[in-house]
Amino acid sequence: MNIGLDIDNVITAFDRAVLKEFLKEDKNKRNRGVVNSKASHINLGMFDWSQEEVDEFYAQNMERIAKDLRPRRNCKKYMDKLLEEGHKLILISHRVYPNYKSPKKTTLDWLKKNHINYTKLVLSKSPDKTKECRENKIDIMFDDRPDKCRLMRENGINCYLMRTKYHKGEGKGLPSVTSWVNLYDKVQKL
Repeated sequence: MNIGLDIDNVITAFDRAVLKEFLKEDKNKRNRGVVNSKASHINLGMFDWSQEEVDEFYAQNMERIAKDLRPRRNCKKYMDKLLEEGHKLILISHRVYPNYKSPKKTTLDWLKKNHINYTKLVLSKSPDKTKECRENKIDIMFDDRPDKCRLMRENGINCYLMRTKYHKGEGKGLPSVTSWVNLYDKVQKL
């Protein structure tokens, strides 16, 4: 089976690291901290930052943050297990300039540093990964963004949402997983 995996929040503990960095940076801005704990995502109203401030923060910091991201719990164990069982793991991520000056190098270096085994890396130019899923004959895709997961499903891609604590009710009606143990079980059932 060809399994598509987004990187941030599927393979990496992205939100945890980004929230920590937002909190640090907020002390340099207005020092108000989280102003809306019910926001659907860190960069969508959780802080009182303007969209320009959010965009500037990502452009100046994302590549540095990405280099130190931690893999999600059990990620490596179950990725290795899926590969041993003969599945192909296609990493499909939307990592682009200006947030990444060297998206491919940064990603490859991180994968090597964390001993993450996979079949192929694809960097999508669009947050909608439908095209890349079709080109790589993906049987099942796992992504953390409800809107993108829904869009892929509408375009015939069997996409499951990897839930994070920041979805706050988003993604209702989407098939989902909550962990790598859960992801592995879903793949086994298919």
